[in-house]
Amino acid sequence: MKKLIAAIAFLAVATPAFAADTASLTVTVEGVTAKGGNLRLGVYDESIFSVRGAKPAIGTIVAATAGKMVVTLTGILPGVYGVKTFQDENGNNKLDTSFIGMPTEPFGISRDAKPNMGPPAFDDAKITLKPGANAITIHLQ
Repeated sequence: MKKLIAAIAFLAVATPAFAADTASLTVTVEGVTAKGGNLRLGVYDESIFSVRGAKPAIGTIVAATAGKMVVTLTGILPGVYGVKTFQDENGNNKLDTSFIGMPTEPFGISRDAKPNMGPPAFDDAKITLKPGANAITIHLQ
């Protein structure tokens, strides 16, 4: 019984320490159009950043409102990530592109990395999330 009580006490102390070791990321997205739809935002590690259609390590979808939006993601393991966002103006759950593959809906990438005949390299978009609060700004293109 003493071992059980000791184990419960340890977990009670260890759980807050684990929670303190996670990161939050507040992303300010500027340039959201008045066309509405959803703002989709995802945090990707290097192994999936360039994989088309990959699910983010953590992400969210919020109703788009024109101008500047602020979105906060929580419970992220500290590390190096790239952030991608786009305004899904027509609500079809994908970034629409032209016949040559250029996005036709507003999009943005951490560090405002620019595509060059394809998506930017992870190194151009990477950010380091430390335990606690982190913040970035992304300008939609």
